[in-house]
Amino acid sequence: MGTKDSEEFRNALEDIACHAHKLDSPFDRVRCVEWCRKLASFSDEDLESCKLKNEYAQLLRIQVRHNFLHGPFVTPPPESSKLCTLSECLGNIMANQIPYLPRIGPMSPVVHHKSPDGRAYVSAKQIPGGGVFCYMAVSPDGLKCNAKH
Repeated sequence: MGTKDSEEFRNALEDIACHAHKLDSPFDRVRCVEWCRKLASFSDEDLESCKLKNEYAQLLRIQVRHNFLHGPFVTPPPESSKLCTLSECLGNIMANQIPYLPRIGPMSPVVHHKSPDGRAYVSAKQIPGGGVFCYMAVSPDGLKCNAKH
């Protein structure tokens, strides 16, 4: 994982730690710790794993700051080492609460790459039903692209 991703995750965990004691329910405080441990157990070497744990950590951070856990954080993290993407998880939670919505399956991966000097960024995602959506940003004048992973 890049240093930016590591720092972002570390900052989220620090912020969660600073606010977790304010959660009203002792069960929520325990659940918060369980999720933090689970997210911290994921490898820093795999880009998809890093992205996944950062997404969950940022959502948990927002919830803890507002003193209320909901969504995936009301239950213990799964025992397996594999978490589904946050979008898939939230989609399935909505589908469970609204019976006529279909369950969400695995999401197509998004390919993205930023050049080492930060001057170019490209992202591609498969469009359901066929096709590919591509985005590219290039900054030839030395200004760095502000696209996020």
